[in-house]
Amino acid sequence: MRRLLFASPAVAWLLLAGCTSAPASDPTALAVPAAAQEAVVSRHVDGDTVWLRGTGSGPLPARPTRVRLLAIDAPETFGMPGCFGREASRRTAALLPVGARVRVQPDRELRDRYGRLLLYVWTADGASVEELLLREGYARVLHVPPNSRHLAPLRAVEERARAGGRGLWGACPAGPRSTVDLP
Repeated sequence: MRRLLFASPAVAWLLLAGCTSAPASDPTALAVPAAAQEAVVSRHVDGDTVWLRGTGSGPLPARPTRVRLLAIDAPETFGMPGCFGREASRRTAALLPVGARVRVQPDRELRDRYGRLLLYVWTADGASVEELLLREGYARVLHVPPNSRHLAPLRAVEERARAGGRGLWGACPAGPRSTVDLP
């Protein structure tokens, strides 16, 4: 009986210690811009791609549209899945549940080479999804010029996650490369 009582607090501590993901309500440094468009989450693809439907005026149409989260790259979940890809995909789905209201902001270039709309996304409670995914180690910074509006603060967030071994930075063999700059 003593052994069982002793094991219970130890098990509880281990379970709590493993719960390091920040909830969507954690404050982020990137505030929602006043001109950000409202949108609704339609479905998930992976850790850095979702479908959103725009409301009000802005770059996002009123029909479901494939959106690539700007300035981040999460590990792949299709084809050749990357280390921590499934975890990143699940975290993005938790931050952006289907039906959730979000706010979005474009940068300079609206579409990527795959035709996806490129947008920064904030949760209903004002947290930057890109910043949360970087902070928790579910993604790395991806710079695709000329889109650089929030690049400096996001690089700083990535560096702290990497230094702390959070998420993919501690879980993946040899770790991923840090920030990627595409031409």
